[in-house]
Amino acid sequence: MTLAGTIVNGHVQLDHPSDLPDGTRVTLLPDEEEYEYPHPMAPYDREKEIVLLRESIALMDARDIGRSVADVFADIEKSFDYPPSERR
Repeated sequence: MTLAGTIVNGHVQLDHPSDLPDGTRVTLLPDEEEYEYPHPMAPYDREKEIVLLRESIALMDARDIGRSVADVFADIEKSFDYPPSERR
């Protein structure tokens, strides 16, 4: 029998109800496909991280989805009726 679920606040929340009785012992195995990055205790690979950051930046540049920080702050100031800042 295979049950699927998600960890929510440290507890397993099953995707579908189960007919297992209370007190039944189970073994949980994480779905490895869900992890994009290595385990937090994996050795740090600086070169790999730099490559990932460069790829991410190139992807953002290619899609032109980013906004400048100045534009974001201007929108916040406008939304909350703050006077314009001097950081521009």
